[in-house]
Amino acid sequence: MTDRIPDLPPPDEAAGAGLPRWVPVLIGLILVLMAGLAVYTGMRYRDDRTLTSHVKPRRDRGMTPAPPGEPGAGASLVMHGSEGDSTPSANEPVQGEARAVITGGRGGVESIVRIWARRGMLLEITPAEAMVYVNEMPIGHARQFDTPDEIYDFPAPGSYNVKVVAPDGKQKTYVVTAADDAAQDVAHIKTAL
Repeated sequence: MTDRIPDLPPPDEAAGAGLPRWVPVLIGLILVLMAGLAVYTGMRYRDDRTLTSHVKPRRDRGMTPAPPGEPGAGASLVMHGSEGDSTPSANEPVQGEARAVITGGRGGVESIVRIWARRGMLLEITPAEAMVYVNEMPIGHARQFDTPDEIYDFPAPGSYNVKVVAPDGKQKTYVVTAADDAAQDVAHIKTAL
């Protein structure tokens, strides 16, 4: 007797011979849909003429790319040398009490707040992209000095004119006097421009 191998049925007739035809089509449609969503969500707001003009832009943090050789966004604009050559120098200490001086008239009103501190200042400024100047020298953005471990330390005792300028041009001025006999260690400047 010879063992004979039974004939196999054609592939279409085999039980469990694979997936129904609609399953690979469904998988293909799902992959195409996912690719389309990836492309759509990857597009960013460009201008009003684009297909995605209704997509909201990311929140502008006021940072633009810096020109070559300049510090990047969020970096300090002051490059302190080993001798402190770009450190603001102190003015003569202002005498008197801490107070606000308001001047002006029909053309506008300007206020200058006088504050005393022993060593530095902490800034809580809105918007955080506001530029800070000490004695007309830029020291960086307000957000760089907004936590207790990132305060701005004054280099020497004396008075410092602190000007805070918002990106839209609004500004406020403070006179901070660094003195060893000041009541507080750090001047806390909190304002909205």
